[in-house]
Amino acid sequence: MFEYKIHTQRDKTFSGGFDPTELRAALNAHAADGWRLAEGFMVSSLWKSMKSEIVLILERPLHTTDPAT
Repeated sequence: MFEYKIHTQRDKTFSGGFDPTELRAALNAHAADGWRLAEGFMVSSLWKSMKSEIVLILERPLHTTDPAT
């Protein structure tokens, strides 16, 4: 089993922008805690605005005491 974390450009990690250096630092910090990038994609809404948003999904294994079945 896995647990998931979702990040978007709106997260305080990116201070309202999406700087590649900040992205790298954030991903490396999460990797140090066992997270890995599972998926990244763009989401657009034509009704609210013409802007797109980047969504990153991170995952890491859940540590359980139950044996895997």
